[in-house]
Order: sequence, then C-alpha cells, then structure tokens
Amino acid sequence: MNFPVNVTFDGVDASDALRAIIVDRAQRLARFADDITSCQVVVALDTQRHHHGNAFDIRVRLALPGGEIEARGVGAGTRHADPYVAVADTFDVLRRRVEDRSRQRRGAFKSHAGA
Repeated sequence: MNFPVNVTFDGVDASDALRAIIVDRAQRLARFADDITSCQVVVALDTQRHHHGNAFDIRVRLALPGGEIEARGVGAGTRHADPYVAVADTFDVLRRRVEDRSRQRRGAFKSHAGA
C-alpha cells in the first residue's frame, strides 16, 4: 500500500538520493502495518553539541488510525555525521515500534526471558 511520504530538509542541502532512500524505507514499513496513512520526515543538523561536531537529526512521524508513531535519530549513542547511517538507524527504531504496535493490536506479545 502506498502512502504519502513528505521529506523536509531543514538547514541541510536537499539530496535526491537521500530522499529516495527515505521514501523506500518508509514504504517498506507497510509490510508491518498496512494502515499507515502518511509519513513525515525531517532531516536536520543537530548543531547543539559542537564538541563532537554536527550530527544529523532525523525525525520521523507515521500517522495511523488511532494515533501516531514517532522516532528520532539523535540520542545517546546515536549521533551520526553520515546522514545515510542516521536514516537507517532511525528507521530501524521506527520499524520496531511499528512491529510492537502490530503485535499489540493482534493481542500477541513478546515473551521475555525469565517471565
């Protein structure tokens, strides 16, 4: 199922190659949730922490019936100077959240060791 993917570059030069990868990664999420209605992605530079250099801040918001799922690529241990790595990491986090939502809707839950 195709849904609109809006990619915005904030303070970063727009890149058609990066945009294509983002759209592809977003469309792949439909394998885990076929009711995604839209996806908004913002690619920006995190300029707040200069002692480590600038890193890419990727923010993704998926709209689904009944709510939204968000992921952000800047956090502890996730600072990337390479935008492609930042996009991959952010979409990996988002995929796990979409999978968790799908499990909850089906009533299936992860079994954890020792539980």
